Amino acid sequence: MPEASASTAAEAPTAGAPAHGFFQNIAGMLFSPGEEFPSIVARPRFWLPLAAWLVLGIAFTAFWLQKVDAKEFIRAQIIASGRADKLPPGQLEQQIEGGAPFFRVISWVSTIVGPPIAVLVVAGVYLFVFRFFMAGNVTYAQSLAIVTWTFFMLALVSTPLILAVMALKDDWNINPQEALQANLGMFLDKQTASKPLYKLAESLDLFTAWAIWLLATGYGVATRRTTGAAAGGVIGVWAVYVLCKIAWAAIF
Repeated sequence: MPEASASTAAEAPTAGAPAHGFFQNIAGMLFSPGEEFPSIVARPRFWLPLAAWLVLGIAFTAFWLQKVDAKEFIRAQIIASGRADKLPPGQLEQQIEGGAPFFRVISWVSTIVGPPIAVLVVAGVYLFVFRFFMAGNVTYAQSLAIVTWTFFMLALVSTPLILAVMALKDDWNINPQEALQANLGMFLDKQTASKPLYKLAESLDLFTAWAIWLLATGYGVATRRTTGAAAGGVIGVWAVYVLCKIAWAAIF
C-alpha cells in the first residue's frame, strides 16, 4: 500500500497533462514553462531535446571552427587568464604552438561529450537534493527531462545571439562562453579585477537567472511545490557551484 500511495502522489500533479509534440514543447518552454512542464514531467523523454542540443552545438562548432584562428584564440585565453605575465620569455609562444594542433579535437570532444555528461551529473545532483533534502517524489527520468529541456532552451536562445555578437564585432576569436556580456562581469576589467570577484560577478548572469527559474518551475511541478519553494533547492546547488568557482580562482 505505501508503494501504491507514493506512485499516486508522483502521478498526481501531471496525471491529466496533455501530450505535446516537440515543437509545442519548445513554444511552451519559451512562453509558459509553468504550463508546459506538466506535459514534460508526465512523459519524461529527454533524448529528443538532448539530441537537438547536440545538433545545435555541432552546427555551431562546425561554423565557428571555420572562422576562428586557433593560435590567436589560445593567445587571448592565456593573456585573459593572467598567466602570460608569469611565463618565462618564449614560453607563451611555445604553449600556443603546442596547443594549436589539439584545438579542434578539444572543441569537438567538448561539444559532443560535454552536454550528455552535464545532463547526467546535474540531473543526478538535483535528484539527490529534491529526494533526500526536500522529500520530493521525483524520478531520475523526470530530473533528466527537466535539466535537458532547461539546458536546450538556453542553447537555443543563446547560440544565435553568440553568432550575432561575433559577426557584428567581426571577431571570431572571442571565447563563445564569454561572447554574451549579460552578467555583472561587464562592469569589471578582467585584467585588473581580483579573480574571485570576477568569478562572482560573471556568475550573476541573466541566462543563469533564466535557467534557475526554469529548473525551479520544473522541479516545482515534479515535486508538487510552488516555483518559489523549489527555487531554494535549485539556488542552493547553484550557490555551492559558484563558491567552488570562487575558491578555485582564489587558489589558482
